[in-house]
Amino acid sequence: MVVTPKIELERMELTSQLEETLGTDTARTLMAHIPPVNIEQLATKDDLTLVRKDVDMVRNEIDMLRKDVEMAETRLDAKIDRLDSKVDAGFKEIRSEMVLGFAQQSKKIFVIGLSLALPTWIALIGVLITLVITIISL
Repeated sequence: MVVTPKIELERMELTSQLEETLGTDTARTLMAHIPPVNIEQLATKDDLTLVRKDVDMVRNEIDMLRKDVEMAETRLDAKIDRLDSKVDAGFKEIRSEMVLGFAQQSKKIFVIGLSLALPTWIALIGVLITLVITIISL
């Protein structure tokens, strides 16, 4: 707010006239509530109408942006759900492959263990047969 010397001079003259009419205290109180500006600097109803229209336009833009964000959230949620489904399917496939792999490994371990134990069992049976024959021959 620019207060020019002319405006200040006019305010002082008005204050003097008010002091003569209303008294010093009342005049000073009244002048404290009157802004030191030209009338042309004050907002008019038309100015307020334009501001109101601008505010309404901004509100509409905010509403549109809010709707855009909601749509983007919906699309993002759908993409996340699809991705979750793909990840779950991938893990199920990996689990199936692991179960099959463990079963195959268990079979191989059993066969290897049996092939290692079989000669030992055959040798033990041979020893038993020899022992039995020896006992019978006595």
